[in-house]
Amino acid sequence: FEKGIIKHSTYRQQNGALEKIKKFRDPLPFCDIDENLILELKAYCRHVLKNKKATVEGTIKNFKKYLHLANKKRIRTKITFDEIKVKKMVGTRVFLLPEELKKMYQYALSPFISDERRMILKRFLFSCFTGIRISDSERITEDNFIGEHLAFTMFKTDKFIRIKLNKAALSMVEFPEVFKDNFTREHINRELKNIANTLGIRKRLHFHSSRHTFATNFLISGGDVVNLQRLLGHAQIEETMIYVHIVENITDKQVDLLDDVIK
Repeated sequence: FEKGIIKHSTYRQQNGALEKIKKFRDPLPFCDIDENLILELKAYCRHVLKNKKATVEGTIKNFKKYLHLANKKRIRTKITFDEIKVKKMVGTRVFLLPEELKKMYQYALSPFISDERRMILKRFLFSCFTGIRISDSERITEDNFIGEHLAFTMFKTDKFIRIKLNKAALSMVEFPEVFKDNFTREHINRELKNIANTLGIRKRLHFHSSRHTFATNFLISGGDVVNLQRLLGHAQIEETMIYVHIVENITDKQVDLLDDVIK
């Protein structure tokens, strides 16, 4: 019933959680909802569906949201929504290192790539060089480009943002149409995995990896974390600091490589 109220991406996510719950138990009477059922649902997602911890907690979060609506309508359950604890999970951030990003960039401009792959890869790489989400990538038009800047209102947060475009980002767009593909997100993510495999990049890429790639490479190149927070549109600096810790781990490992000098 919230389909016309919530954003489409949120609806897709919640509908996915509903489908999992139906596979787990259908019908599911309110009288059966207790602590054991929540534990069984978690176990089902983890062991039968092979979901990662962050995905499992996301399913429980959606379950809790709609149980809250039921409880507000005075539907009594053995366990109420506020008794269900959801762990805040930080999902694995898959990103491209500078040499991998360069390999993808060269492949996008090479004569050995199909038109379909080139269109998908250009959209992905534009986000690698700007940090924008796929929801914003799908909505930008030529009107959002002002000289060497991209100006738009973020779909997820409703924040207005202006990004200075580097030459690499500008080389990925063509006017009057910015991006010429109209593939589904599922198809784009499948093709990104295929492209990575073609190039010998052993990472399970998805479109959101472009945002992680932008953030980590921005910091590796000496970018300031406060500026990164503004560019990503994060409300809290703590969200952005996750990337600082990732980059610190990378640089720590690179320092250890100096041990090879004395071997």
